[in-house]
Amino acid sequence: MTRPWSRREARLVALLILVAVVAVVYLAIVAPIVGGVVDRAEQRQALLERYAANGRIIAAIPRQRRLAEGRNRIAADYMLTAPDGATAGELLRARLQSQVLAAGGDFLSGEDMAAPARTAAVRVSMRTDWPQLLKALASIENSLPYVTISSLAIGADDALVTGRATKLDVQLEATIPFKPAAAR
Repeated sequence: MTRPWSRREARLVALLILVAVVAVVYLAIVAPIVGGVVDRAEQRQALLERYAANGRIIAAIPRQRRLAEGRNRIAADYMLTAPDGATAGELLRARLQSQVLAAGGDFLSGEDMAAPARTAAVRVSMRTDWPQLLKALASIENSLPYVTISSLAIGADDALVTGRATKLDVQLEATIPFKPAAAR
């Protein structure tokens, strides 16, 4: 048999039961509600930060568009527009030929060279005198789109015979990047 509890023991047991009930109520009801409120506040803050960042991105679109259009205008100064590398090489060869002929030189030949992706490279041979060569190089250098002359070899074989270089044998290697033309 168990002995009856004293008044002090009964109060202590009642107090422990009350603490247990309060703890269960807190853990089962109050903590999830408070935790949910805190979680939603953090989510709301994250969404507000994302909304502000997206607003800045959207506000920057006109400026980015202007910058891209400016880059596209500048790109035309440095790139050919051609559907493929072979066409870009042909355009570069035709351009160099017309500039050599405009300077008064003789265009002998032109051939494609191996080049990195989206780059056209050609080797041209010509026969000119010194002023014509300078005029052709100035024309090549100053016309748009800009061309990179990667190699220039000058030979004056007839100078050995005549003692004076009247005509120069010139071999020029040039490259230019190209932008694929938009498909229609």
